Amino acid sequence: AKYIAFCRRFAERAFRRPLDDELAKAFVDQHFAGDVAADLAVKKSLLLILKSPRFLYLGIETKPGDPANAYNLAAKASYALWDSLPDQRLLDLAKKNELSKRDVLTREVERMLDDPRTRIKLRDYFHRWLKVDDLHGLGKEAGKFPGFDDTFVTDLRASLDLFIDEVLNDPASDYRRFFNDRGLWLNGRLAKFYGIDKPENAPFEKIAFDQQPRAGVLTHPLLMAGFAYSNSTSPIHRGVFVSRNLLGRRLRSPPDSFTPDSPHLSPKLTTRERISKQTKPASCQSCHDMINPLGFTMEHFDTVGRYRADEGGKAIDASGSYLRADAELAKFKDASELGAFLAQSSEAQGAFVERLFKDAIKQPILAYGPQEKERLRQFFNDNGCNIRKLLAEIVVSSALASPAPTSPAQIRNKAASK
Repeated sequence: AKYIAFCRRFAERAFRRPLDDELAKAFVDQHFAGDVAADLAVKKSLLLILKSPRFLYLGIETKPGDPANAYNLAAKASYALWDSLPDQRLLDLAKKNELSKRDVLTREVERMLDDPRTRIKLRDYFHRWLKVDDLHGLGKEAGKFPGFDDTFVTDLRASLDLFIDEVLNDPASDYRRFFNDRGLWLNGRLAKFYGIDKPENAPFEKIAFDQQPRAGVLTHPLLMAGFAYSNSTSPIHRGVFVSRNLLGRRLRSPPDSFTPDSPHLSPKLTTRERISKQTKPASCQSCHDMINPLGFTMEHFDTVGRYRADEGGKAIDASGSYLRADAELAKFKDASELGAFLAQSSEAQGAFVERLFKDAIKQPILAYGPQEKERLRQFFNDNGCNIRKLLAEIVVSSALASPAPTSPAQIRNKAASK
């Protein structure tokens, strides 16, 4: 009896809902029928449970009015925010069929946002958004940047995480701060490297750089170093990052692979001049006419993210531009103006909404209808670009809605069900 009780309890946790008599018999009871060794019966039961689509997939289709739908809502919310099972409170509300009420589900999602699991998941999302996990091997040319070693890079990652947490832990959790903030979290080692007089063992603190055109994560030293070569900056890598990750633009792969010109071969040219020369052919300009002007705005920051006013004795030209989706040309004098543009841009906000939706729900936003992206972007804008409120709305609205049918078979089945 204890083995059977354990297997039933295991199945209920795995399936994220109570077992009815039919499921209990299929997944548990039948394996204990007859003269079967208890340990073998347990193994068979657990293996069948763990191979079941009810365990492996969320949201198994049920009929309207089926009590299991309430448990689906609990699972959708918990996996969207925690990547884990519903807690007892969600299961209790599902048992009472309360979660189908939007106000109840919203209240629970807001409670779940304060859980450490949500905070960790959000930080991981921002790492993917900013491509932090792709920035491996940030070694620089030997002897050119003394002190820029693996320990230093670890400190830079901590600096970025402190800024991400600062924004997310603020009740306003304002997305625009990621592009408007002029400060950096620095400890003693980082502060000295970036020109601030602090004891080497000083702990991390927020330091303002009001006299430099810094723009939040856009010019954070970790990203500036990551999107650069070992001995020079890379406006192309920086421009591609802004185009794809921040503006949501799709870029074609280069028609031919090529090796960038080494600064040593053109010592009289600035990086901007060298890149402009190399990407001048018409075959390059189809993408580089967008990439380059975005990347050039960050030329005030060298290959390790330090501010510079000139390169090789020539004043830095950090001007840039971007042709918006409405065909209007936005112009920037430096990274701070690009950051101000990204903070307010409907394109950038829409790209952020789309990425966050897919990360949380694990489905493309178009699966929920052609208007969902713009609806959520408008909600985001109307609510002060509050990331927490946006995530809550994404989880609640997607849980209560069903994805729109996309394949002919899905459309036929939906029509037949009506």
